[in-house]
Amino acid sequence: MPEQGRALNGAAAPHADVRRIMVMAYGHIADVLPSFAALRALRQTYPAAHIVVFAVEYVREMFERCDDVDEVLIIKDFKYKGTRRGKLEQLARLIRLAPQVYGRYDMALVLHAHTGFLTRLAWLSGARIRAGFADDDKFSLLTHPARPLTTRVSFREENRRVLEAVGITTMGKGLELTPSADDLAAMRRFLAAEGVAQDDLVIGLHPGSHWTCQQWSATEWSALADELVTRYGARLVITGSHDEADWARDIVDHMSVKDARVIDATGKTSIMQFAALIRSLRCLVCVNSAASQIALAVHTPVVNLVGYENPVWTAPGVGEPMTIVRGCDDATAVENWCPYNVWGKLSQCHRAECIGIGGLSLIRRDRVLREVERWLHAEPVASHGTQVV
Repeated sequence: MPEQGRALNGAAAPHADVRRIMVMAYGHIADVLPSFAALRALRQTYPAAHIVVFAVEYVREMFERCDDVDEVLIIKDFKYKGTRRGKLEQLARLIRLAPQVYGRYDMALVLHAHTGFLTRLAWLSGARIRAGFADDDKFSLLTHPARPLTTRVSFREENRRVLEAVGITTMGKGLELTPSADDLAAMRRFLAAEGVAQDDLVIGLHPGSHWTCQQWSATEWSALADELVTRYGARLVITGSHDEADWARDIVDHMSVKDARVIDATGKTSIMQFAALIRSLRCLVCVNSAASQIALAVHTPVVNLVGYENPVWTAPGVGEPMTIVRGCDDATAVENWCPYNVWGKLSQCHRAECIGIGGLSLIRRDRVLREVERWLHAEPVASHGTQVV
């Protein structure tokens, strides 16, 4: 093993005596996926350090399976974001966590999430090196603030700036998520049990979202599914979480092609198995969700449906196989489409009456089909970049 304080490339680490590092990667799948490239660069710089990731339970599996992480500690997700009650919830959480982190770390990094809670938790740790964005840092709690943002950027760029603040400039550009051989084998067995042959054209549909305002109607999904089956003889796989099974059944029920043998995979995979399943697809069509990011991480072409929201946080890099189909090409056209004023303040909202009001109802099915067809006829993925239509 390289000596402490020496990076894997033999160069001196920016802070030679760092032995324990806490990394706060708060959020769900799309939020934390970019942190894996950051963790890889961190491990390469500090190969002998003990790296502890603080994350929510939902993404525990991803970090526990990461070779660059030594330990995962769970931070309970907040229930009352953006409210007075939420401030009390955060204060209570800090009081409970303070004894668990104080004096145990040499470096504390707050990736992508700009929250006063995480900045304070880094400060409470007593780590002598504390890096993150200083947006909510009114009392100089960070010793190494990241370069401030003058415009919205991707989570990847945010993480890159946090690492740069502590002298690490080797972070990769792509998303990283590697299903195990067992995950891949499990998904091969799953598809085989559904009658999928090795040379079948398999296309994924991921219609679900934590936000119904960011969903496309079941009628549109069904019509798209009919087209893919009749034009290409595709085997379709509908993916999603277990609570989206009814949504998947609704889509199948609305299809005109009743013998399509659509595979319902909702709730039947872990996160890493889901990644293995996406990797086996020829193409994925999804709403702007974690599925789009996993597709990029496993190099599967993806058609990403986006409404009014600005997709910059999860934007693909140059050469990555994603086409973005927008209901509206102006993210400021509708500043607040949420009639309940909860968009962006809660973790999710599933009011059925809100399906599509976030701009997805403006997306035409023929546009989506055209972009899927382009990927089906495309050259190898590596030669393609991002398209926005």
